[in-house]
Amino acid sequence: MKPWQWVVIGAVLAVLLALVFWIGRVTAPPAPVEPISRDTVIVTRVDTVTHEKPVYIATTVVDTVRVAVVDTVRVSDTLWLDLPREQRAYRDTSYEAWVSGVQPALDSIRVFSRVECVTVTERVAVEVSRRWGIGITAGYGATLVGKQVQLSPYVGIGISYNILSW
Repeated sequence: MKPWQWVVIGAVLAVLLALVFWIGRVTAPPAPVEPISRDTVIVTRVDTVTHEKPVYIATTVVDTVRVAVVDTVRVSDTLWLDLPREQRAYRDTSYEAWVSGVQPALDSIRVFSRVECVTVTERVAVEVSRRWGIGITAGYGATLVGKQVQLSPYVGIGISYNILSW
């Protein structure tokens, strides 16, 4: 056979090989997809907020309280005082408090608010496509000896590019 005939045969074989690879790729079943795994973590914590000396908003006189004041010099002398009993309201966006009494004052107030932190973690399986590889190869190879192409079987270790994977 003449060298140009070998080139034609090689080209036809290459086209047929490419066509077979393309048909195999198109008709291959889709790769199995792993389901998405979700992990939900709910953490509930209590935040403590301390308000030192809040400012009162309103004072309302509810009624009066009669208090006896005894004189220390003379025991039989008693003075009765009418003191106003007040109710004070304290308010903010995170608390509300009322204090009643004679000259009421709120020293401090603590508010406990619940905070929920929800963390959703999604794990999606990603298929890694490995195209390049090193492995044992077998086939029929063409070598050029002088000016002639010589065909012979070949078995060896080689670097390959995977067109199809199964």
